Amino acid sequence: MTDTPESGPMTRTVQPIVELFNGGAQALWATTYTMDLALFNEFLLARLGEPPLNIAVLADHRRLSTSLGRIPAQRADTLAPVNRRWLLRGVRISGAFHPKSYLAVADGRATLLVGSGNLSAGGLDDGREAFTTFRSGTLVGDAAIAAWRSWMRRLVGIVGDTTLAARFQHLEGQIPSTAVVTQHVPSPLLHNLDTPIADQLATVVTESGTRVNELWLAAPFYDADAVAVGTLLDMLKPERVKLFVTGSTSVNGERLAERLATSGAGVDVAAYEPDQFVHAKLIGILAGPRAWLLSGSANLSSAALRLTHAAQGNIELAVLAPLGTDEVRAAFTPPGTTVREHRLQTLTYLSFRARPEPALPAVQLVAASAHPDGRIEITTEPAWSDDWLLDDLTCHQALTADDKGRVLTVGPLEGRLVQLLDADKQVLSNRVIVDDPAALAATLIKGSTRSGGDIPPELHGAELDTPLGRALVRLHRNLAMDVSELATTTSTAAEARGEHSEQTDDDLWERLEREQFACDPRASIYNRVWRRHTLGGAEPLIELIDALRASTPATAGAHPHSLLAQLLDRTHEQPAQGEHRPPRPWKPSTRIRTRARNLLRRWAAAQTDPRLVWVDPFAPAVNFSVMALTLACLRLDQARHPERGELTEDDLDEIWQLWLRPFVGTGQGDGWLDQLDEPTRTQVLDRLPTCLPETVAALCWLLVQPGRDRRERIVASKPVLSAALAHGLLDPTEATSRYLTDVTRQTVTCDMAVDQLLGAVDFIDDDLWCARTAEEFGLDELRLAASPDQTVAIRLRLDVRGITTPFVDARVPRLVVAAQHYRRCDGVVLRAVEGGWRLSFVTDETIAYLPGVGGALAESTQPLTRRALEELCTAGGVLADLFPSEYATTP
Repeated sequence: MTDTPESGPMTRTVQPIVELFNGGAQALWATTYTMDLALFNEFLLARLGEPPLNIAVLADHRRLSTSLGRIPAQRADTLAPVNRRWLLRGVRISGAFHPKSYLAVADGRATLLVGSGNLSAGGLDDGREAFTTFRSGTLVGDAAIAAWRSWMRRLVGIVGDTTLAARFQHLEGQIPSTAVVTQHVPSPLLHNLDTPIADQLATVVTESGTRVNELWLAAPFYDADAVAVGTLLDMLKPERVKLFVTGSTSVNGERLAERLATSGAGVDVAAYEPDQFVHAKLIGILAGPRAWLLSGSANLSSAALRLTHAAQGNIELAVLAPLGTDEVRAAFTPPGTTVREHRLQTLTYLSFRARPEPALPAVQLVAASAHPDGRIEITTEPAWSDDWLLDDLTCHQALTADDKGRVLTVGPLEGRLVQLLDADKQVLSNRVIVDDPAALAATLIKGSTRSGGDIPPELHGAELDTPLGRALVRLHRNLAMDVSELATTTSTAAEARGEHSEQTDDDLWERLEREQFACDPRASIYNRVWRRHTLGGAEPLIELIDALRASTPATAGAHPHSLLAQLLDRTHEQPAQGEHRPPRPWKPSTRIRTRARNLLRRWAAAQTDPRLVWVDPFAPAVNFSVMALTLACLRLDQARHPERGELTEDDLDEIWQLWLRPFVGTGQGDGWLDQLDEPTRTQVLDRLPTCLPETVAALCWLLVQPGRDRRERIVASKPVLSAALAHGLLDPTEATSRYLTDVTRQTVTCDMAVDQLLGAVDFIDDDLWCARTAEEFGLDELRLAASPDQTVAIRLRLDVRGITTPFVDARVPRLVVAAQHYRRCDGVVLRAVEGGWRLSFVTDETIAYLPGVGGALAESTQPLTRRALEELCTAGGVLADLFPSEYATTP
């Protein structure tokens, strides 16, 4: 068992067990064709020590199923560590899963072995194998480990198993960062997921521009008729060929001899002595002063060398190392062996021994996983039948589907090894080892912390000892405000390594993220507060706010559905038990203000993350409701205790706008509510707490209350206020009036609140609107005027400077929608200042375009509804999408 080094002569023997299995390991991942489960469980596993430890083995599905099928019931308990302490998965492909690779991470360093030995005593310890060792921290080692990592990611996608994907995700965080991206050193690893290995080998040799003098070949298995050898001879055209064989070499010797004799190359045959099985697979190429050695898992067969995985070939992994000619020659003589030269005719005594792959049953049991109550959830191909039974070799249970479509046994099963039976108790499927998800997760505990932690990263130290800091921590611990804290690095790992998207199974990684988000402990809170109805009592969301604020129960007589009323009645709240702290003054300059603002801004921006609904479909609605009620509490607290100075009025107004805008939108179909279909939107609005519209009204009134810069504040807020009103979320009540009176220290009646909010929605200040809109859209000039058109539908004209190609400028649709909402009209004309182009928009009619004086009028291909125009804005579309193609670049 020899080592092909990164540089220098071959001077040492590889000892895989010593290299890989030691007590300092944090991770061990292996790919193998066959494996010895008893050896791994009873000997190798013990050498690796205790958790935290990330162990996974990928093996050929057919060979694994055959091995499991031979285990008697009385020996099934020997499988106890499998899928509890370490993960075992069979790879199901049309060909054979044949690579042999081992990656160990210990003490911050990664070691990768790629070779010919399976995960068995013979493969790791016999000596008639060939392995190449790579270590992180070296240029070639980092390149090889980065390539293995990329290749493994694709294998995980082929398997399509989220448990395996989660552990690989963990492994990616354990591999040293030097092995993530390598830009200057080519990887020596070759695989056949995309291109046959023989083609890659020939490309390297051909690009060297040197003639192949000698081709050396050694492998235990060939094609029946030596087709792969013939392909190598045709591609490389060597002057001489040297073959290394044993009496057990599997090939049609006559066909091999014939193929060599007709190649035009000189032929040497060398037989190993003693004549015993040699499992190493080697291809050596000597071309003038240059030489290469191909080693790894690939035999001299078409499935290994001539085909890709997609073309029904095997999955193989090889190492192509540039070496000295003497090093290549030395690699063909394993330790303890010599060679004897023979005549070509000797090959005719060799025979091909077919090794057909085991037949697969018609029903595939893909996976089985234990639930806490002992029932077993299964995945099958094809889909399950209700007369099937799951058997653990001692007893069996019927199967049923739950309300989530999962297939489970109706009762518990204790056995570790399970298979499917038909109604007559006949075996239907292969066997699999049951997963224990809790035990598997425990093996990684010390190596993985809960995403996001218990405290937001912005807050630490003294900030946690303030009322605001404690409130924010409670929110963070109970609600998923920012899913990027839960998200993993897997979605960006491929990009960091320069992979192409077609090389990864994006569905698998999305499914993994979905499962991880749904498993976050905070997801259950959404389920409770959103779906539970309480009649005659407090609403679930108000109960949640009370819990998050550590408040005392509502005072007697307070309206059970009005948070504002409850807030106003709690004039002397006491701190929750265990939270009593002496009062301390907090000045506006304290760090809590800056850190809290940054945190609340980040949370607001995170509400547009589409993955938030993976935690719960209605998480954005719950988050918005809780934040609205929380900001109302903060605003009242700020008014009553201005000396604390944790957040100012301006801070709270800014944060409220940042939260309100993504939820209700700006009237351009850009809010979260706008993206829902009508039945879902109705359900959401019906389930929101009844106190929310009065609370939204109070916070919005504070945005536009009388005072300095009111005109500017109204114009800035008007689109969002209009959208909130359209969604039924702007409804002042007597509780709103009481609340605003308390906050402002001035009398604000309900009628006053209604009038001032509606006045803000209807407010018109054309000059100010044009100035703000021109700045927002980056226009040189924007003027608004009544349209001189006689067409009744067109009420508004915008004169624009700064848009020269209106058909491909995404600002044009957005500008039209903004104007329609500002002046509440359907007809808008856009006109380039100082003549030039002109566009006419009327809802439900075609768009008319006039390129300039004397130009021909053009129309869009179809009428444009307001909804369609809003969707165009949301998608960042341009008018070229709506007009004939010849107008795509028309100025």
